[in-house]
Amino acid sequence: MARTPGARNYNFDAKRSALLDSVINFALSGDISRPSLRQLALAADTSEPTLRHYFTDRKGVIIAMMAELGERAQPIWRKLEEPSDSVEEAVNACFRHALTRMGDDMFIRMHAFGMVEGMAEPEAGEAYLEHILEPSLDCVQRKLMHTPGAPTDPNEIRTAAIAMFAPVIMMCLHQHLLGGRAHAPLDDHTTVRHLSNWLSVAIAETA
Repeated sequence: MARTPGARNYNFDAKRSALLDSVINFALSGDISRPSLRQLALAADTSEPTLRHYFTDRKGVIIAMMAELGERAQPIWRKLEEPSDSVEEAVNACFRHALTRMGDDMFIRMHAFGMVEGMAEPEAGEAYLEHILEPSLDCVQRKLMHTPGAPTDPNEIRTAAIAMFAPVIMMCLHQHLLGGRAHAPLDDHTTVRHLSNWLSVAIAETA
């Protein structure tokens, strides 16, 4: 019997997940750009109507990509948010993690792709904030909130998280996607050590 128009096929979720894998791999493997629905369909070895069936439109594909990338990052966030014995150790732990992530091309491209799409399309921007950027900040905030000697004011905790996260993203963009490695190289370890030392003192002093 023919399927009712608009009804989901029996393996809808599995097929949708496979399509997401394909479009994510495509979007994060080449130049950071805003691929068309046709380009996304070709990358997934499918048709534009098929993508519309699973995601409604191009915007739906991008929003689903942001949600999936956020899900994939959950184990990393859960591990990072574990409290430390002191503010200094919490900040050092975050920056040690940052050094690892700065060597992860997919991490860098995920944020760059989210920013490019988010600044061009408000709903994509909201999805990037909801699923990727805010959870990244939230895990740092939770780590600090449960670390002895950290500030107790939520606004101070959030400011501290932004102060720690922002230079990491800037360094990633500067070195990896804007040509900094070749034209204005940074010593990642030295820069991160300075940031860690300065911010651990500043954050502890606000407590």
